[in-house]
Parts: sequence; structure tokens; C-alpha cells
Amino acid sequence: MAWHVLSSTYFDFDRFARESKADSLPHHLLPQIAERLDAEVHQPDDAEPSAVDRLGAVVYAGPEHWRLARRVYGVLGDGDSVYTAGCDSGIPLALLCGLRRRPISFAIAFADPTRRRSRMLIEVLLRLSVRLTAIVTTEDQERKVREAFGDRLAAVHAIEGQTDCNFFRPPDESAHNEPAVVAGCGVEQRDYVTMAAALEGLPIAATVCFVSPNRTSKTRFTMPDPVPANMDFRHLEFLELRRLYQEADLVVLPLLENRYSAGLTTLFEAIACGAPVVVTASPGTIQTLIDDELVLGVPVGDPTAMQAAVRRILDDKPAAARRSAAARARILERFSAASFLDRLERVLTEHAYPVTQT
Repeated sequence: MAWHVLSSTYFDFDRFARESKADSLPHHLLPQIAERLDAEVHQPDDAEPSAVDRLGAVVYAGPEHWRLARRVYGVLGDGDSVYTAGCDSGIPLALLCGLRRRPISFAIAFADPTRRRSRMLIEVLLRLSVRLTAIVTTEDQERKVREAFGDRLAAVHAIEGQTDCNFFRPPDESAHNEPAVVAGCGVEQRDYVTMAAALEGLPIAATVCFVSPNRTSKTRFTMPDPVPANMDFRHLEFLELRRLYQEADLVVLPLLENRYSAGLTTLFEAIACGAPVVVTASPGTIQTLIDDELVLGVPVGDPTAMQAAVRRILDDKPAAARRSAAARARILERFSAASFLDRLERVLTEHAYPVTQT
């Protein structure tokens, strides 16, 4: 039995390995989990997709994911196991294996398995007798998936997000900003219209790292039009982003209503850098951090509440610093890259196919 690891997006892993050693990039998890599993990482490429790939994309994902599925299918051995970091790369390969009755074990990470299409695709895979472990991001998702599919799944596990706490870390010295600096980051499910309204009239300068490696034409977000004079949207490299988190008086994470804890990457990075955070209430980990008073939560689409939370941080920085220190301790304890890898490896190896097939 061999393991295979699939990425949904192409990454230059050699660059990540080289520059993470130089402290200019965080470590990437896929090569690390692949090393633990003695697996190869398979990625989409930029080759021209075939007509078959384009046809598959009508059903689900993109043509590059179907091209990846066909390529990986050709190197799979019966009894192998596959971990996919996203369902867009995992579902096409699992469908191919299911249709051709290949005994392959799949562990697929789902952003939101409660969506209608995701539930339908899981049902199709199970009807094709695909051995499937669903990896989700919240305990609520885990409960709903168990209720929907029961013991027909090999397993379902909620494994929350993570961040590289060695790269994302507090600054050596605190910054003293005039005006106050507010940071933001991300594209998916972001509500920058509410953020702009909340910051209107405040003596702050806001910088938003408007970047997402998974952005598509279907990515949901809102943007103010026009962009206020005290907000700046730009592309930042990782070192610039870390510096922004470290120097910010606070980070605002404005979210649209969603069911899959969007924004966890930004949230964990900001907390790991010691920044106070204002975040839109969302299910799962975000709500837990709000309930534990480690970050300040506000309702969806409520600029008045968001502005009040921003003022609260700026008006009482000692209290904000205490919350931030406690939040960072939680991240180190539960959401570091090392603890995430340990949990993921345990889940994957527990539910792989047995070596001997009947």
C-alpha cells in the first residue's frame, strides 16, 4: 500500500522549503504530511486540458483537476490511499476510481460538506462503494455529516486549522502608531463594505492584504465603492504580511455569513503575531474564541458593533494585550502546525486500506 497526496493548487514547494529555512516564508504542510506518509505530492499543472477534462469540469471542479485525476489514476495501485487537501482535487479522482471499482481509500478535506452539491457528491461516491474519510473543519459539520451518512463513511473527523507559529510570531518590540494601524487579510467570504463603514471617521490607517491562492470567479466578497481614503488594498508577500500583523494595533476580520469557518488562516496568523482581533461571529472555532473572550466578536454585517469593538481595543490597550496573550497561548496549544500534522497523520493512518486486500 502506498500513499498519494493531492494539492488543489500548484505550489512551488522547493521555494517554500528553501525560503522557510531563511525565515521568509512559513512552512507548507503538504510536503510535511507527505514526508510522514512517505508519499508523493501530485499537483495540477498548466498543460492544456483535454476535451475529456473540460467535460468533467461541467460536472465539478476545473479541467486542471480532471487532468490531475487522470494522471494520478494511472500511477495508483490497488489498495493505495489518497489524501486530498481539497475536494476539487479529490472528488474527480474518487469518481474515476469508483466508476472503475478500484479499491482505493480516500481522505478528502471538505470546506463545507453541508452544501447541497457536496452532499450529493458524497452520496454518489458512497453508492460507488468508495472508501471515504471526510475531513471537516468544525464539530458542527462533523455532527451533520454523521447524521447524513452514518456508518457508510469510513470515518468523519473535524480537524481545525493551523498556522506556523515559528514564522508568525510577535515582534521583538511593540510599534507606536499615529494614526492607529488596522490590518486585514484575505478575499474569500470577506465583507469589506462593512469594515469600511465601521472604520469611517476613525483616526486609523487600514491596510488589507487582498490575496487568496484559492480565489475563483465564484469567490464571495464585498468591496466598498469607492474605497475610503483610510483603506488601502494591496498584494503583500509573506514577510510584508507578517510585519503588518506585528505592527498593527489590531486586525479586523470582516466575514459574510458562512458555515465553514472562513478566515481561520488569517485569524490564526494574526493571533500568532500577538495582534488583537475583531472578527465577525461564525460557527466553530471562531465562535469558541469569541465565547472564551480571546477575540472580540461582532454580528454579521453590523458596522456599528464593529466600530464599537475597534474603539474598545484602541481605548484600552492593556486589556487588549492581555486578551491577545491568552489567545496566542491557545493557538500554540491547539492550532500549531505541529499539532495539526500529528492529528492529521493519526486520522489518515487509522482509516487507510489494510495492506492485504481480499
